[in-house]
Amino acid sequence: MTEITTWEKIHILGRTVEKDGALNFVWTGSGAEFEMNASELAIVLETGSHLYMPWISLVLDGEWLAHIPVQEGENKLTLFKGMDPSVKHRVRIVKDFQASVDDPSSFLYLKKILVNGEISKPAPYKYKIEFVGDSITSGEGALGAHEEMDWITPYFSSVRNYAYMIAEDLNADYRSISQSGWGIVNGWDNNIFTTLPSIYHSAEAKRNVADYDHSSWKTDAVIINLGTNDDFSFQNPAFTDPSTGKKYQNKNLPDGEHDPEALRRIEKGIIEFLKDVRKSNPQAHILWVYGMLGFGLGVTIEKALSSYISESGDKNAAFLRLPDTAQDAFGSRGHPGEKSHRAAADVIVSHLKKVL
Repeated sequence: MTEITTWEKIHILGRTVEKDGALNFVWTGSGAEFEMNASELAIVLETGSHLYMPWISLVLDGEWLAHIPVQEGENKLTLFKGMDPSVKHRVRIVKDFQASVDDPSSFLYLKKILVNGEISKPAPYKYKIEFVGDSITSGEGALGAHEEMDWITPYFSSVRNYAYMIAEDLNADYRSISQSGWGIVNGWDNNIFTTLPSIYHSAEAKRNVADYDHSSWKTDAVIINLGTNDDFSFQNPAFTDPSTGKKYQNKNLPDGEHDPEALRRIEKGIIEFLKDVRKSNPQAHILWVYGMLGFGLGVTIEKALSSYISESGDKNAAFLRLPDTAQDAFGSRGHPGEKSHRAAADVIVSHLKKVL
């Protein structure tokens, strides 16, 4: 078996950074891809010890073969034996669980590839697409039975996921920047610190750190799927900032409508984030999508997009309403399942084919 510990023959997926010679898989869908003519293949992974253990998916020649929990410590995982080395295969190894922003003990490193044969870098993709979102983009609930409600890592999938589906349909490389429960200006629980703009510029999902070079991977499109958690926050108690004692809460009026002042704050946050995304991606088509778990903030998002386009003159930005998740299309944890992700992917692909 040949040990591979350098990565020039590997296509690196996602915002994956090299750390002490290993590949640090941080985000949903991050991983490694390569072609091989080999009879045997194994990988060596290392992860920490934590309740939220990472899972990976194995994809061979475009078909999803396995969803695998990674055990703590350093592990050799044999993936194939007895294959015909004269046949070329395309192998993708991807992280299914999202970035662990507040838990440095939850990590996943690819340390080496062991192969009885040869590997090579696959042909380049036609497009590059970046996805920015919440639990939907993280693939939460895409696996598991409808009644499952535990917040555990096996129910996350980077493959039964609209981002993966879109990339496959368009022959695109893609990167996902996502966090369950996070929003535009606050999270589902009114937490003002759980916002996607706060980690958008980070290579390794660190709050308010700008160490990712957007010019190193010039995306053709940025798909933003945010607003669901900002909407849910209107149904939840106030968040208290532990450092100041100040309380934050998006409230509903007595008639049940969202407080207009809170909506204006969200609208402003959308516009500011759009400006930030455009500054970082001057060449990209920016598409804000919304609606897989209701259309609660849809009008506010559309209004913000219109204001941004009018103020900036940006003619390469748009809003797209997605199909709501039908009752038979839910996965676990009250989240969209594979059928819903597929429906959303179809709508987005149709749009992107017109503009890319």
